Amino acid sequence: TFVEDWFKIVDTIAKEVKGKNFLDIGCGEGHTTKQILDRIKRKHVCDLLEPNLSALDSAKIFLSFENKIGGSFANNLNSFKPNKKYNTIFTSHTNYYWASNELGYKKQLDKAVSLLNKKGRLMILTLPKNSDHYNIMLRQVYPPFNYAEYILKYYRSKGLRVKKIRFRMRMFVGYILNSKKLYELNNFYKFIHNVDSFPSKNESIKFLKKIKKYQKKGYLDFKDELIIISKP
Repeated sequence: TFVEDWFKIVDTIAKEVKGKNFLDIGCGEGHTTKQILDRIKRKHVCDLLEPNLSALDSAKIFLSFENKIGGSFANNLNSFKPNKKYNTIFTSHTNYYWASNELGYKKQLDKAVSLLNKKGRLMILTLPKNSDHYNIMLRQVYPPFNYAEYILKYYRSKGLRVKKIRFRMRMFVGYILNSKKLYELNNFYKFIHNVDSFPSKNESIKFLKKIKKYQKKGYLDFKDELIIISKP
């Protein structure tokens, strides 16, 4: 990961946060959560939502040293039933796992907005259709309704206020291009396709050709987009 690009993203998210009462949807072990919370100057309390109990426990321990953590909930977005509304909700690259079909996905988009208070805002960090992450895939892994463009169009059709901020998010692949071995390439394949098994040699060769096609000076650009939604 090109660290400078990523820190521009978390700096921007922190600046866009409103109010004192936050929720992180899909916090994982809390690493991105911390990078955001550490950049917020005023007092705040952040609730954590993460269906993986082990990851949630790690996040609570990790974040509690320096950050104010409120509730922690071992739920996914669909099953989450809080007793309050939030000033700010943010989520980073979790929307791919919200639903396997379009109708279910729309319900999750609606659910996320329903958790906001009247002046609250929802921030979704995700990838646009022309992200190099998608460009180099050998096959479609995530349905098209996961694209940033779909989310933007959906929320605008609901009459909500929607703002988009695009970032450069470079991923260095020069070490893959310069290697005669397949190990690093195959690990990258697993990451891109969200699988646990290595590809066949034929798939590895096809994957390398795609990387060579889209890379520029040894970098791919995943082109992160931050979508900010608020009520009118």
